[in-house]
Amino acid sequence: MSAPSIHSEVGRSQTSSERQVLDAAIALAPTISLERVLNEAAQQIRHVAMCDAVAISVLDTGLGRFELVHSVGFDEERESLTTSLTPTWQRALNEFAPVERDLPHAKEITVPMTSGDVRGAVTVIVSRTDSTRVQELEQIVGSVASQVASAIERAEVVNRLTNKRRLEAIGEVSAGIARELRNPLFGISSAAQLLRFRVRDDPVIEKNVGRILREVERLNAVVSSLLEYGSPAPLRVVSADPDAIWHGVLMSKRGLLESKALVARYRAAEPRIMCDVDPEQIAHVFSHVLSNAADAAPEGSDLTLTSTTLPRGAWRCRLQNDGLPIAPELLSRVFELFFTTKPGSSGLGLALCQRILDEHGGSITLESTADAGTTVTITLPHRKLDGTAIADTHD
Repeated sequence: MSAPSIHSEVGRSQTSSERQVLDAAIALAPTISLERVLNEAAQQIRHVAMCDAVAISVLDTGLGRFELVHSVGFDEERESLTTSLTPTWQRALNEFAPVERDLPHAKEITVPMTSGDVRGAVTVIVSRTDSTRVQELEQIVGSVASQVASAIERAEVVNRLTNKRRLEAIGEVSAGIARELRNPLFGISSAAQLLRFRVRDDPVIEKNVGRILREVERLNAVVSSLLEYGSPAPLRVVSADPDAIWHGVLMSKRGLLESKALVARYRAAEPRIMCDVDPEQIAHVFSHVLSNAADAAPEGSDLTLTSTTLPRGAWRCRLQNDGLPIAPELLSRVFELFFTTKPGSSGLGLALCQRILDEHGGSITLESTADAGTTVTITLPHRKLDGTAIADTHD
């Protein structure tokens, strides 16, 4: 993918600048991979603006913080660069206008970047130049940033659709396997019970028959989980308060929490909102993640559950426990089918939770560190499941 040809004259015509932006937009248009979007965006910005460094950030509206998603040309470490640029990114986005800052031998220009739900900022470092050139650079970078935000939004949509289709394909295979296993398991169970009836006085046979039946019971549970994952019940969508669903789950799990002397510190979203959800399926998700958190939490510790209403009206909750951190190589696999670190578990629980939330247009993620324990984050959109937007009153 070739970049447009750029000349260095100051005071070039507006038509030439518009052509640069158009070339950048065309170059970015077919991009699908988010990583490719960001790499291409940085190259295009450096080329059209003739800048020494580029930083692209995206705002996580739920956490209220910026994430540095791509940078090139900076000497600072990622964390240090994020800390130093965050106030400028915030100002550019709040004022929705470019922000300039003089550096010892250069000028820093930051422009806001928005498209749909994507909000962020782009910062470039250029050599000292006159005000006319600065204004031209602000316009060029701002226009390309708008195309970058659109490309990021498209990439996220494509990734969501791809993931949904992948889960549907996995579900179909899982359901097929489950149906094929059900009849043989029934036959094994029947034969074992018949053997137990025929040979009652042999302790060795009794012991092994018991083992067979226990394994059949375990495999039947796996089959049931596979069928639930592969052939989920149709959504029965109503308008419901996710925090009210959480309250019901906490009440139903009181015995589990008390058995480990756990205290669930819960703060509901303000203002409360209604989402289009299947309350029974969402309650299943909440119940599963709460059980996992309780299992991982040290006895006598606290579980922290906090819900928030996001700026564009979506709902998000974060459930945190102080248990041992999940190793990075395991964390990346927690939503895989059959992956589990718990003895006796089928490894289908989180995969099913992910599928339920995906069908709701929501998401579930896990973070785990030695300092903060493990946090599960669940997001539900404030919109109808057919894609029709609900009026956003929280911006």
